[in-house]
Amino acid sequence: MRGESKKPQPARPPAEDESRRGRRELEAAQTDIRDAQVDLLRRQYRSLTGKVVHVSAPRFLLARAVLYERQIREHGDLPARVVSALAAVSREDLGPPAAPIAGSKARGPAGAPSIRPGTTFVREHQNSLHRVTALESGFSWNGRTFASLSAVARAITGVRWNGRRFFGLQAKIAGRSAKRNSVAHEANREGAGRF
Repeated sequence: MRGESKKPQPARPPAEDESRRGRRELEAAQTDIRDAQVDLLRRQYRSLTGKVVHVSAPRFLLARAVLYERQIREHGDLPARVVSALAAVSREDLGPPAAPIAGSKARGPAGAPSIRPGTTFVREHQNSLHRVTALESGFSWNGRTFASLSAVARAITGVRWNGRRFFGLQAKIAGRSAKRNSVAHEANREGAGRF
């Protein structure tokens, strides 16, 4: 094979070159149209709001903003009660947090935030997506109710797990045993000089 010379490739038929050229021209035209659409959307947004759009704003966002502004012009803005509710949410002025889940053994370390009923946890395990919802009196998964996140994690995996760690609420304490060993090593080293 090494001694053999490569055979010359037959010349491409002119129709193939034309189709490639046509494809490139089509792609260039589509890019021009997209750019023109972005410019048009920017002008429309500016005429509707009087505000200039940032140059990095993507086309899909501009399209949504223009549609929203047109909707406001045609149907009016949000009702005052909705605007005030949204403002309260943005200020997080909704009152005290809900009580922790009754009967949940998954309290976590001191200072850990409690889990509010209605919270949904999503975890992928062995290529399956699992959704767990916090209830007033436990956790719901696959139509069953569990007393703790650890019980749910055990039902999902078949082995014992810290529920908060399994669902990503508590970071793994890195080097816990290594820290104990280093403390013991330091004590032995310090004590060795005394005798």
